Amino acid sequence: MQQQPRRFDVDSRRVVHETIDGETILINLQSGNYYSLSGCGSEVWGLLAGGWSDEEIAAELERRYDADGVADSVTALVDDLAGEGLLEPGSNGSRVAANGHNGGSFVPPKLEKFTDMQYFLLVDPVHEVEAAGWPHERQAD
Repeated sequence: MQQQPRRFDVDSRRVVHETIDGETILINLQSGNYYSLSGCGSEVWGLLAGGWSDEEIAAELERRYDADGVADSVTALVDDLAGEGLLEPGSNGSRVAANGHNGGSFVPPKLEKFTDMQYFLLVDPVHEVEAAGWPHERQAD
């Protein structure tokens, strides 16, 4: 029996993320852990956040790169991200179009976890955000 493709959502009240120069930084506001995604991890994260399923992402990266182990790398990363609470099961809604990539060789995604700022991230009031997530300015009273 074929398994359904897995789709995920990013809860912006719990997880903030930013991609700068090909590296994605993720912060879990509940645990205080922050993460770095390197290799093709930023591509995978962008597609996950855009509503793509894990199978669609693997197929897209296999199209982009002629390399072995692409699908296994994607699956392992998605499992790690979900295990860290950075993704939650999502709907089968629409997905955004894929951005192109800059060419080059396939570099397996790598998720690094950091706990050294945990105390500061948990006591900082920035984690108490509204439904719009963070960073967003609050409306003036």
